[in-house]
Amino acid sequence: MKFVFNARRNEEARKMLMMRPAVSEAEAALKKDDTDAAALYALGTALALENRYNEAVEAHSRGIAFDPFYAPNYFGRGRRHNASGRFWQAVADFTMAIHLDSSNWIYWYYRATTLNLHGHVEESLDDFTRCLSLTAPEEHYPLADWLYTSNVELGRYNAAEKSLELVDASVEAPQMDYGYRRSVLLYKGLVKPEEFIDIPLLEKNVLPQEGRVQLELNGLYYSLYCYWMVHGEPEKAADAIRELMKVAWPGAFAHTKALPIAKRLGIVP
Repeated sequence: MKFVFNARRNEEARKMLMMRPAVSEAEAALKKDDTDAAALYALGTALALENRYNEAVEAHSRGIAFDPFYAPNYFGRGRRHNASGRFWQAVADFTMAIHLDSSNWIYWYYRATTLNLHGHVEESLDDFTRCLSLTAPEEHYPLADWLYTSNVELGRYNAAEKSLELVDASVEAPQMDYGYRRSVLLYKGLVKPEEFIDIPLLEKNVLPQEGRVQLELNGLYYSLYCYWMVHGEPEKAADAIRELMKVAWPGAFAHTKALPIAKRLGIVP
């Protein structure tokens, strides 16, 4: 399997990931052609934005039936399965999307995060590493962060530090990855831990979406936990988990990772 970085394709993939269509828009496109796989992807995405996951799965499945070689519908259905707790179905769909379009790093990334969040941390590392060969430097922040925190989880602190060599911290990140970049700056010692949590700075720089600051805080507090573990400060690491639980965003990657730690530490029942 050949892996090739393609900047134009990456931009298209990111736009598809960020699209927020209305159900009415997708339905209007389907009135023109009810077999249009792209329109069915848009419908599935729109339904998912309204938390109508079962209907979204059906829309993506219809798209696959009409065009089984259109990878986005496998990806979209995988995301809906994942949100509904159907882990292996999600992994299967992400894997099919990868087979159809192995140059799309987002497909590898979502399979990696799904594996990682369901306890298959070791297996996820290869997928995160694969993403690096398919992305530009400004897209490396999430990958470096996941490799760092995953190695911390596995108790491999030296490997966590080594993963920071994969990213050039002088490069700016896309706005949606602002939190990941700030975390990497912390790990590299370019932001002091006592200055790391800066809500006014977050409000200025994160995506202008409702609840986005709280969501980012979950990730930043988990990053702070990992940082303190690497630096041999378990009490400070525990404090970071306590603060994360105060702004908990159930379903966020970081909250999923932090919850069993919080239970082990007796922070939550």
